[in-house]
Amino acid sequence: MKKIFILLFLLLISFPLTFAQLDDETNDDTVNDILTLYFQTIGQDKLLATNTYVTKGKILQSQFEIPITAYNKRPMDYRLEAEFQGMKIVTGFDGTTGWAINPMTGSSDPQPMTSEQVERTKLQADYDGMFYDYKEKGYKIEFMDKDYVDDIEVYVLKLTTPTDDIITSYIDTENNVLLKTSSTIMIQDVETKFDTYYSNYKFVDEILSPFSIETKVNGQTATNITVDEIKYNVEIPDSVFVMPQLSASPDSTGIE
Repeated sequence: MKKIFILLFLLLISFPLTFAQLDDETNDDTVNDILTLYFQTIGQDKLLATNTYVTKGKILQSQFEIPITAYNKRPMDYRLEAEFQGMKIVTGFDGTTGWAINPMTGSSDPQPMTSEQVERTKLQADYDGMFYDYKEKGYKIEFMDKDYVDDIEVYVLKLTTPTDDIITSYIDTENNVLLKTSSTIMIQDVETKFDTYYSNYKFVDEILSPFSIETKVNGQTATNITVDEIKYNVEIPDSVFVMPQLSASPDSTGIE
């Protein structure tokens, strides 16, 4: 049970290659070509025309089904709510400050994120996605090679953040959608590998999104997320993302 709680908390805050080295200019051109097709496929221009979206779904883990709702607001406001055994677990980020309310820890008071958690939450909270305007965000993206995810040929892109976190992304060479991301982070001084797989893509308002997301931790399936609904341009007040006062209830945002 404790393991489930730890994995849920992480979600609330979340092939060997050989290749010839490309020079920087050629690599940049290759990355731009791959991302241009990717943006065209997912409807990035349509996403840029929106200001908010709300995602509803559920986490499937062992015998548990945990309802979740995520709120995103441009440029980098983010809130994730989960219902578990009658308790509401909330993670929030207002673009600068991150916080969490987790009654499983024995307290219902909001707790601020560490600076490390904030940096990782920025990637999840980024409204337009980590690939869009990546240079302006201080990221570096390198094309590594082609490879395979299962039997599907993919482009392999390595994204490095200003804090030297590395996210390796695998984009389908034929359908130009993201199939997988991989990263390794330190948890309690132990290196932990996260692999996330994206599938069941569907269009909502001409924007393509995955409706099935599987996360593996050190090679073992930890969670499966099923998306039930995505709504764009929902009215979301800024206060939803601000850390509540101590002992304040994390109850409903009032957003349907």
